[in-house]
Amino acid sequence: MNIMDIIYVPLGFLLKLFNNLLGNQYILALLVFAVIVEIVLLPFSIKQQKNSIRQARLKPKEMAIRKKYAGRDDRQTQQEMSQEIQEMYQKENYNPMAGCLPLLIQLPVILALYNIVMNPLKYICGLSENAISQIMTIIKSFPEYAEKVTSLKIVETRNVGLLSIMEELMETHGASVFSGVEGFSEVKELPNLVVFGAIDLGEIPNFTNFTWVLLVPFLTFVVYFFSMRLSRKFTYQAALAEQQAGGCSPKMMDYVMPLMSVFISFSVPAAIGVYWIFKSILGTLKQFILHKAMPLPKFTEEDYKAAEREVGVRGKGKSKVNHAVKTALEEANTPAVKSKHAGAVRSLHHIDDEDFEDTRERAERAKAAKEALDAEKQAEAREKGGKISLDGATVKKDDLPPEGKKKAAKKETADAPEKSDDAPENNQENNN
Repeated sequence: MNIMDIIYVPLGFLLKLFNNLLGNQYILALLVFAVIVEIVLLPFSIKQQKNSIRQARLKPKEMAIRKKYAGRDDRQTQQEMSQEIQEMYQKENYNPMAGCLPLLIQLPVILALYNIVMNPLKYICGLSENAISQIMTIIKSFPEYAEKVTSLKIVETRNVGLLSIMEELMETHGASVFSGVEGFSEVKELPNLVVFGAIDLGEIPNFTNFTWVLLVPFLTFVVYFFSMRLSRKFTYQAALAEQQAGGCSPKMMDYVMPLMSVFISFSVPAAIGVYWIFKSILGTLKQFILHKAMPLPKFTEEDYKAAEREVGVRGKGKSKVNHAVKTALEEANTPAVKSKHAGAVRSLHHIDDEDFEDTRERAERAKAAKEALDAEKQAEAREKGGKISLDGATVKKDDLPPEGKKKAAKKETADAPEKSDDAPENNQENNN
């Protein structure tokens, strides 16, 4: 027994048990097996839904951050945006990778089921590899079946196609044809893979042999297509804009993934496709129930605006400095609560805030913010090439005549901001 048999053998036993309890109806055993798998994985699905709810709650902040960097597609800006989003996730204790755990757990189950269905003589009938090899030798001794074994690509580890051939041989030559096979006498009944007397689940669909088994890939596409569209309504779709920008829009995935399932269905026995159909239907039903029991949060326009204010979005073209300046100036103009150490007389215009202990720190921040704003305005003026607004028109200083330059100088002197760091004498005078 290899290490993979530790997973395959118990699952094979369950499938065999369900098959026996349901009157050797293999398709019903697959359905019950799919239900059991979904129930076992339910706790992980609940955790994934909770993770989606947490991610959805962060949607307003994430959109605000993306809006903050909108219009700038350079690599450095995109890295800064991604870094800020990740920092926001860490601050909120959210892990984007937590939702991948259920998917990682389901993958080994699907692979195990694939091997169980492909090798029913070992995992359901309990025959050894030597016994399976003996059965292959007996079947190939009949010329009418030797070619069929080759066309179905049947080997010892992929022997699901042997079941129908073994049934035919036992009907025509009797069960004694396999009497010399090791352990075959203990096999009471072979799994019945024929559905409605026409669809052999052990057969691999192909267009060279038009049988009812070709319905399986078609149904796989239809069920998978609609299950994906319905599941999207019940789950949080993260970074939808990025998916569309990357050429991976949901509409495209609605067709790509089902088409991939059809491609796979034409390369494996029909039983795998049938299990895929059951799993898609049950998965959509489970997601619907979780959506009703644990609905995703909904937000109003005011919620998005509040998130933008928290993140610091003021519209396109606004810099981070402007937001900091606005915050500091608003704080400076907010009436302070008078402390017991404050003086008896204070200016109503906050020009003497630096002289009082309880408002000194706030006044210094306001002063630094105002200086930053003045520096930003000067930088913008330099970027405009030294332009100045004069008599309703914007012109360059260098293009003005001598009289115009004098007029511009007078205008700049008149528009110059007053100094905020008044002398102590002026503060004392204002206090009086």
